[in-house]
Amino acid sequence: MSAPNEVTPVLSWGPLRLGLGGNRLAGPDSFGPPRDGNESRKVVHLACDSGVAVIDTADCYGPYWSERIIGEALSRRDSRPLVATKVGVVRDASAGWAVDARPEGLARAAEGSLRRLKLEAVDVLQLHHPSTRIPLEAQVGALQDIRRRGLARHIGLCNVTLEQLQRAEREGPIASVQNHLHALRITPDDLRLVAYCKDRGITVMAYQPFAEGALLAEPRIVRAAEHKGVPAAQVALGVLLDLGDHVVPIPGSGSTRHVRANVDAVSDHLGLAGRVSRPASTDGENL
Repeated sequence: MSAPNEVTPVLSWGPLRLGLGGNRLAGPDSFGPPRDGNESRKVVHLACDSGVAVIDTADCYGPYWSERIIGEALSRRDSRPLVATKVGVVRDASAGWAVDARPEGLARAAEGSLRRLKLEAVDVLQLHHPSTRIPLEAQVGALQDIRRRGLARHIGLCNVTLEQLQRAEREGPIASVQNHLHALRITPDDLRLVAYCKDRGITVMAYQPFAEGALLAEPRIVRAAEHKGVPAAQVALGVLLDLGDHVVPIPGSGSTRHVRANVDAVSDHLGLAGRVSRPASTDGENL
């Protein structure tokens, strides 16, 4: 139960406060098909079997490959975690990234995402990155129109400041914010945003919590892990988890080994022994 005066988060999940980032389900640099499509599907199934809170992806991962793999895997399951996808960033032929948050494009992108994810409505539809060429209100308003059409249950924002979040809230309810946070990259502005989100019942999804793996070899993290006798991943994720029970790290993973390690790290930090499933293998009827 929530403590007195504590706002209940709009989004809800089980005890495992961990997500799966879908960027690594596609090819290198999130471009092209995965090297091993079967392994990518196993990653999705293992994440589901382990009880992750959310699977996060984007139409530009591949582009489209990550959503297709997730949709194929989830369509064969009786239950699933929350599914979040992002629109508003596109890829070019050289694997470059570009923001394209024109309202009419956001609507088409959301419809395409639903087809690939095999969903009638996505749990969270997120603006991948605000455009500096279009008023933020127009971008968020387009997403709120998509929600009102019944194609998304909730709207989220990515890569935003507190001021941008507050402006966006005038266009309709915001359920989540997804920003780049890791143990050695938390600024005072980040802390103000995290605190504001907690007061508003907004989930904070922390992407790249390992800084693309660099954090796991960073001397301060390694020393802390050795001192505590735990893996470096547990230290890195633990810093984010301790920011509040509305904060969900979403490390990207393309291997079942990494998913197991992340599930173990979060379970041990949160003291969830016996409360979450830790599948030893992904072999089975779900694959």
